[in-house]
Amino acid sequence: MKLLLQFPEGLKKLALEKADEYEKQGFEVFISSAQCFGACDLALEEAKAVKADKIVHFGHAEFVKSPIPVEYIEYPIEVEIRKVMKKALAELDKKKFEKVGIITTVQHVDQVPDLRALLEKAGKKVFVGRGAKAPYEGQVLGCDTGAAVSIAGQVDCLIYFGGGLFHPLGVEAGKPILVVDPFANSVKWLDMKDAQKRKNGLLTRALVAKNFGILVSTKPGQLNLEAARGAKAGLEAKGRRAEILVSNFVDFEALENFQSFDAYVNTACPRLRDDFERAKKPVLNLGELDEMLKLLK
Repeated sequence: MKLLLQFPEGLKKLALEKADEYEKQGFEVFISSAQCFGACDLALEEAKAVKADKIVHFGHAEFVKSPIPVEYIEYPIEVEIRKVMKKALAELDKKKFEKVGIITTVQHVDQVPDLRALLEKAGKKVFVGRGAKAPYEGQVLGCDTGAAVSIAGQVDCLIYFGGGLFHPLGVEAGKPILVVDPFANSVKWLDMKDAQKRKNGLLTRALVAKNFGILVSTKPGQLNLEAARGAKAGLEAKGRRAEILVSNFVDFEALENFQSFDAYVNTACPRLRDDFERAKKPVLNLGELDEMLKLLK
């Protein structure tokens, strides 16, 4: 049996170890060396090319159905929570926040009950929501922050438990977010003012754009052709020129070679827009396109 092993960037260091395990079991092993941006980003072309019988995808929970069998292998990371949560509780008390929501990534969903218990012991009322695509309570994805949005009306603030800022920066729930990083043993309130200024700037620049490229990804969890057609029709109704651009990997440097497009509409992963510095031209997600079309009235 042929296996194609696929790892997100942070777990590629495990590739040799895991390949050795499967080879000892008698499998023929191939390793995808392409970039992997999430559970939606399956190495289908690579699997087809080597005639793999299955893709073994590490680090994410099951997300999409695939024409090639996929085994999702989660990679939970259990960390010490008491030390950093002591700091978090001090911040909550400082702002007199009593109703708290918990969000995290798949690596830490197993520790959500422990986080809840610790907060409740300190007298906090705790809420844990669930998104539309994420399989676990409290879990947020780059494209699904429903676990936060679903409880926003019930809480004073949200606690994001995990490393880095990628996931909390994608949350638009209208509530303060306390980033609790157990790896750095640090807590800090997320400053969303810069993000709002950036969004306003993108809208302002897009309003005067004449030619729009509508970005469509062929990745199985991101393909949204109907939305792209709707965006094209909406822009053309306002007198703008729009064409649909299709690729598996959206590369802003390659898009620059078209030269003709003044702005882009993103129908793929909504976090693609975060790469605004490389884009050089305004990139709007579908919600922001709706805002722009209303402003054009």
